[in-house]
Formats: sequence, C-alpha cells, structure tokens
Amino acid sequence: MINIKKSLFLIISVVFLFQIIKYYSFYDEFSDWQYADWLINYQGGFIRRGLIGEILFRVHQITRIDLNFLVLLFIYSVYLFISYFLIRSIKYINNSRINTLIFLSPGFFLYPMMNSAVVGQKDILVIFVMGFLCFFGKKFDSRNLFFLIIFFLFFLTLSHSGFLFYTPYLLFLYLLLKIKMKSKLQIVEIAVIIISLILITILITLNQGTENQVKVICESVKIFVSENCGKVGQTYWLTNNYKDYLSAKTDLGINYINYLTIYLISLILVYFFIIIKCIKSNFNIKYFFLNKINPLIVFLFLFLFTLPTYAFGLDWGRYIFISYSCSFFIYIYCIKTNLISNNFDLKLGKFTFISLVIFYSFMWTFPFYNAENFKLTLKKPVLSLMKKF
Repeated sequence: MINIKKSLFLIISVVFLFQIIKYYSFYDEFSDWQYADWLINYQGGFIRRGLIGEILFRVHQITRIDLNFLVLLFIYSVYLFISYFLIRSIKYINNSRINTLIFLSPGFFLYPMMNSAVVGQKDILVIFVMGFLCFFGKKFDSRNLFFLIIFFLFFLTLSHSGFLFYTPYLLFLYLLLKIKMKSKLQIVEIAVIIISLILITILITLNQGTENQVKVICESVKIFVSENCGKVGQTYWLTNNYKDYLSAKTDLGINYINYLTIYLISLILVYFFIIIKCIKSNFNIKYFFLNKINPLIVFLFLFLFTLPTYAFGLDWGRYIFISYSCSFFIYIYCIKTNLISNNFDLKLGKFTFISLVIFYSFMWTFPFYNAENFKLTLKKPVLSLMKKF
C-alpha cells in the first residue's frame, strides 16, 4: 500500500524549501519583479498595488527594522502558512487516487517549483487568503466573518489590482462558510459587498500611477531597491494603463493561435482530474438550488470572471495557477464539510498510479509567460547528462 500522506508531506516540504531558497536569491539581488513589487507604497500618494507595500513601509518606520528584512520575513511567513494549509489538506485526500492527482496537479503548488520566476509573486496573497478561510473561517462568527471578507476584498485588490477578477472565488467560499454556519446571506451584506467592489474598481481605475509618483516611491525605498527602480519591473508598469498593456501585447508580435493552444491544453490538463471528480459529484446544498447545479458548472463560472486578466496580461500560466489554487481550496472545504458528495475514485494499480503521478505532475509544465511550447522539466538535466557521456 502506498503511504500517500507521507509522500505528500515530503513533496510539500521540498517545495517549501525550494521556494524560500529561491526567493532569497530574488531578495539578495533586489529583483525588480519578485522583490520590488512588495515595496510599492503610498508615499507618492494613493496608487494601485500599493497597500501591502505601505503596510510594510509603515512597520519599517515604526520599528526601524530594515524594510528588505520585513519583506523577506513576510514572504517566508506566507509560504509557511500556505504549506501548513497544504499539510492540513492531506487529511482530506483519504488515500484517494483521484484526490491525490487533484492535489498534485501541475497547476497547483508544484507550479512555482517548475517555473521559479513565479516564486515570490503577489499571487501568494490570494492563495493564503483562500487557505486561511478554508481552515480558519469557521472560527469566526457570522458578523466577524463578514468584516473579515470585506477586509480581504480591499487588502487583496489594493495590493494587486488584477486580483479584482479573482474575488468571486473568495465570495463563493464565503457563501459556503455561511451555509455551513446555517446563516443566510443578508441583503445588507450583498449590498455592502457590491458597493465595496464598485468603490475598489473606481479607486483602481482613477489611481493608475504617474511618473512622479513612481519617482517618489523609488526615492522612499532607494536603499532597499536596485538602481533600475521605475525603469523596469513592476514599478515601471505602474505608469501604464490598460491601453498600454494591450499595445505591449501587440508589439511583441505573439502568435496568438499557438499561444492560445498551449495554454488551453494546459488549462484542461491542470483541471482534468478535478473535472472528472466534479462531473460525478453533486452539492449537498439546497440554498440557491446548488444541489441542482453540478460543481463543475460553478468552477467554470468562477473561472469566467478571470478572463479579463488574460485579455490585458501575458502571464497566462500564473493566472491558471491562481485560479486552480482557489478552486482547490473551495474543493477541499466542500470535502471537509461534506458539502459535496462523491465516493468516486480511479481504479488504478500501484505501478500505473505511480507512473501516472510521475508523468502528469513532474515531467512537464507550461511557461508562466510568453509560451511558445510546453516545458519538459527534465529536458536540461537529461541533455547535460548525455553531453557528459
């Protein structure tokens, strides 16, 4: 019998160690993409993407702790919590073949290890929030949970404007938490959520960023960033609006048929086993007639809200990674609370199952950006070995 729990724990540990080691290299070189993004703040005035940076900057001012160390400590803490949520999730895998494959999807927590440039991106904030609500949401009463959700809405979207399109995942998980509490969603709550989303959209739209703001931001953290601050990386893109994003995509001369094909196939493969599981499942929820809706329809509906990110950006691999991570924690919450009923599993022998895991989860991946083809993860080591012989 394969000890799935111990194997998954080992994999989580390896991925965690890889991420903290890799992020240290970004931190050490003052990376303009994975590090500087966390230092965008409000010192030049209110600006999109700046909330988490402003919080860290204020803590730095109050405590006199080096800002770069605060960023490193914060990132490591988030990764530690995410790893904890992953370990907690193992309990609900229940030695199931299909649940193991859902857990080891190449678009989930393994993805940053296969695409190291993703390590340390603000995506981890969304994953942290979803994992936190999945495992700690029940500790809040209905009133405090609502305030927490509103806080998370502002915290995520004002730390990265693109997360606005992923808030439906957060809100659906909130609905499931309310259902489990046997507390109906109130009209006042719906109204406050809608008003909050409208306000957030206005704030993001009207505060895209100016060259002067970027200069002030870079000046406020000049001893903690590279000399390229404001010239490249995330700080540079603060001065661009949606038209600039669209024109940048056109200027790159991308073959969009090939681009779309690669990422569409990747998307299907990433969701493949959770699709199979959902098709054979149903919600044990009468609220909003969810018991008459297949879970797959819900996940598809939530994914559709994220499509604008694909229109404006090119990091399609990252977008798939975020969506699947959100879907996974919703799925795990439904399993742990018996909101989904299904005992279906893949009837595979030990050798077949292990072979499938190796090829499906570890032998390939898809680039997070500007994909021209799929990536074979062992291609470089194998070629290097062949050259030696």
